[in-house]
Amino acid sequence: MLGGDAVKRWLLSLFAGACLVLCIASGGALAQDNDPPKDHHVFLPMVFRPVQYSFFVAGHPRNNDNNTGLYPPFRARFSDINALNPDFGVFTGDMVIYGTPANWDAVDTDVALLNMPVYFVVGNHDMTNRDLFVSRYGPTYYSFEYGGDLFIVLDSELDNGSVTRDQFSFLSTVLQESHARRVFLFVHRVIWVTEDSPYYSLRTEVNFWKAYDPHANFWNDVLPLLLDLNVPVYVIAGDVGVPWAMSLFCDEYENIHFVASGMGGNEEENFLTFHVLGDNVQIKAYRLDGHPLNLGTVEAYNLEYYTKP
Repeated sequence: MLGGDAVKRWLLSLFAGACLVLCIASGGALAQDNDPPKDHHVFLPMVFRPVQYSFFVAGHPRNNDNNTGLYPPFRARFSDINALNPDFGVFTGDMVIYGTPANWDAVDTDVALLNMPVYFVVGNHDMTNRDLFVSRYGPTYYSFEYGGDLFIVLDSELDNGSVTRDQFSFLSTVLQESHARRVFLFVHRVIWVTEDSPYYSLRTEVNFWKAYDPHANFWNDVLPLLLDLNVPVYVIAGDVGVPWAMSLFCDEYENIHFVASGMGGNEEENFLTFHVLGDNVQIKAYRLDGHPLNLGTVEAYNLEYYTKP
């Protein structure tokens, strides 16, 4: 669930030891007795509710066939990420090319170089050995709260891009019980690209669109849950970034913000930061090569941009 070189637990004293709080060490998982969490809710503890906070998102950060660890151009930006000092990070799937112990060990070693906890969202490559992943990191879908906002991680590999059965029940319950001012929902696949959606023209802009089910249930079953919330919702995917796909997307549909970002050889491969202050959320993309975005802002990479003649 959270990546790291080791599973640690810190005891923080609040005002002369009045309260003890479990805290996630850098790159570590919140668990007891070195076991991964067993339920679908995790905690990112706070000494106080932040007035503002930030987090980073990295999609498709895996290395290639012949190497282990994370994607080297991304790893080269770790010092920049640490300098930005986000509260936490999220990897939106495909951290490894094959789910082997050695590959995950290498990822954990790399994640330990970051000065903040990192949450894992599973992709198809990560699920080449589902049992191994769960034994190391815990459930593949879960939620947590931070700064008055709700964060939900989904597993798009359980049912070929659809959210069904236990996972759908989990999602429905978490949303119904939420009093958050906004929701961030993370998933690997670009699940809003289905045949019955305004975004179907983007199907060739994802990393491996032939593996996508055009009849997945996002628009029929998941979207209504999000629309009913009447709060801003950010659906963030990571299955983009290779040379033949887009590397950045941002578009609005009613109260939903669809965002996709990734890496893997695209000229504009990137990672994102989200800076949250009050009612405002600022999204910024950082190209791995250090150059500015061709279009200037994240919001310019919208549906109109990808569908214009």
